[in-house]
Amino acid sequence: MKNSFPLLAGTLMFALVLSFSCKKIDTSLVGDVLIPAADNVTTFDTVLEVITDNQLLLDSSRLIRTDLHPLGVIQNDPEFGKTKADLYFSLTPDNYGIHPFPKHDSTLVFDSVVLALTYNTIYGDTTSVEKFNVYELDISSDFKNDYYGYKIDTSDFAYSNLLLGSKVVDFTTLNDSVYDRRKTDTIRTKNQLRIKLNTFLANRFNNYDTTNAYRNDSSFRTYFKGLAIKVDEGASPKMGGLSYFDLQNDSTKLLFYYRVMSGASVTDTVVASFSFGAYNYANASLIRRTPGGNYRTYLNNATPNDDKLYIQSSPGSFAKISIPGLSKLSNRIIHRAELSFDILPSIQDNFYTKPDKLFLDAHDTANSRFIGIPYDFTYQDDFTSAMGGYPSNDKYLFNLTRYVQGVVTRKEKDYSLRLSAPFKTNVTELSAAGSMTPYPPEAKTGFSINTKVAAGRVVLSGGSYAVPAKKARLRIVYSKI
Repeated sequence: MKNSFPLLAGTLMFALVLSFSCKKIDTSLVGDVLIPAADNVTTFDTVLEVITDNQLLLDSSRLIRTDLHPLGVIQNDPEFGKTKADLYFSLTPDNYGIHPFPKHDSTLVFDSVVLALTYNTIYGDTTSVEKFNVYELDISSDFKNDYYGYKIDTSDFAYSNLLLGSKVVDFTTLNDSVYDRRKTDTIRTKNQLRIKLNTFLANRFNNYDTTNAYRNDSSFRTYFKGLAIKVDEGASPKMGGLSYFDLQNDSTKLLFYYRVMSGASVTDTVVASFSFGAYNYANASLIRRTPGGNYRTYLNNATPNDDKLYIQSSPGSFAKISIPGLSKLSNRIIHRAELSFDILPSIQDNFYTKPDKLFLDAHDTANSRFIGIPYDFTYQDDFTSAMGGYPSNDKYLFNLTRYVQGVVTRKEKDYSLRLSAPFKTNVTELSAAGSMTPYPPEAKTGFSINTKVAAGRVVLSGGSYAVPAKKARLRIVYSKI
């Protein structure tokens, strides 16, 4: 009995140690390798404070024809302020060299003209009710076909003050079924916004012929540049959301409903259409942000280390991040370096939800450019996961392991970092082989980070947040050399 007690005690002690050690194992949420536990014998951890500052993002993202295009107004997001998006696009006959409305010595009577836009989704308050006005782009406007699309901060395009049509849109009905009644049947469609336009537009198109407007696309653009859809803020009962439309979808059309008359008799009932992208896919969504609410307060507080960060999707905001203690670290083996930010509750975050993803890059001030995080960013891999990805456990986590190793071992530069929610990125990639920027067209349009422009915002803990466990911080797990 006396001899069994030490054995039993040793067994219990081993079990306690094993249990404690298992609890200390800290698997990474951003890495694919097993990170050793920080046991303070062979493996250690340390936390470096970060300095965070809210900044206004001067964003020049581009929308191309395949992107979803926003339209609408968020009049007063209590955290971030106002967002407005107007829509511009061209429409084109299906063919040139022939008249789109065959006459055959008959009289055409236009009953209606309908602009149909393919609806996709909403960001914000889905019960919004907003009035959309349709105008014709001015012939003098410099609105033209561009493969790379227009920047979202482009100046407004000139348009005629003559109202072609308008509609007060209840956002809850955008995905309802609509019925397109034609001569032989009624076509049932869904997810379509339909706005009736003045028939004088159809009569004007009917008067053109193949010697002028319908000769080719260049000729047609001297007669018709396209349409502008503007939000009528004064006549919109509830402005709390953005609606998104798919211009390239086959259902996006300008529809002309008319009767072919022979004397007083109707010989045929016809629907003709102009579509987007047949020969010309000029398009633009111009987005205007007006900072307001708590975000504006933090922008103007002159505090060098903000306790809260206000991250709004393109064109929105970013947080400038510096880690003063990083360059002072001695050489060591870095098992993991993880920059983390806690998600904080925000006003109306049930309406104005988080971005799909956040993104972290670095400011190379010496070369006046933004670069991917050295060694941790590459266009060849799923860089969006390593450099942000989706939130996990109410946090955003960023893996900076290779970057930190380079700073502490090779004494490479520690950069000021930028945290944002961009629509796309075309940052320069740095590697041992040198630098690389994306090949066209991504060099100009960028690689997608978030699926929709202007959708998403989040409030995060900053470097001076009052709760220590929730502060923005860089945690490093390492071994001594």
